[in-house]
Amino acid sequence: MNPLDQIRRELESLNYQVMNHPILKAAEEGKLNRNVINSFVINQWYIVNHDLRSLAIGLSRSNTIEELEIFKSLLDGDYNALMELIKLMRELRIEIRDPLTYNISPQAVSYTHYLSWLANYAKPSEFLFAGIVNLPVWGYVVTKFGEYLRKNYGIKELGFFEIFKGPYTELENKIVKLVENIPIERLRTISFTIQYYEKAFWDSIYSQ
Repeated sequence: MNPLDQIRRELESLNYQVMNHPILKAAEEGKLNRNVINSFVINQWYIVNHDLRSLAIGLSRSNTIEELEIFKSLLDGDYNALMELIKLMRELRIEIRDPLTYNISPQAVSYTHYLSWLANYAKPSEFLFAGIVNLPVWGYVVTKFGEYLRKNYGIKELGFFEIFKGPYTELENKIVKLVENIPIERLRTISFTIQYYEKAFWDSIYSQ
């Protein structure tokens, strides 16, 4: 069993909580307050702006052409997501301005702060491994969230949610090869931490 499969098995309980978060049921039933939707968008504005920069650092620290190519792909994806987020903000009449001037939730944005730590202090391949642990789970939840916003709230600019749909199999296979010689204990700590922060994001947004 490769380290990704093994760690995913260990993360089943935590990932289940994220993928079945009560915010999805509330959105599906049309019971979300608009403040929750706005909070999601504002905190993502902060997160994606900074994730882009973390990915750029990861790219700059790449040791191999394989790492560089993957970081470039992820960087492009996050840039496109940011452009789609701007469209959504305009539809919701949320001003495009310095993310630090918004009242963001420290709990919600702890994910992006950890990503910046990975960019600077972990190995580039470990940073990428955190990404493939997280992306399928994030992608599932955010895609569902976008579907319910379209159905129940009449929101049209939902390209941001569709970008993360996946699949991620090809990316996973590439990154698993890059971490073959990294102790699984390191990968496990990184994986549990990034998924804890993923859950913290949804918990914080829902509490709005």
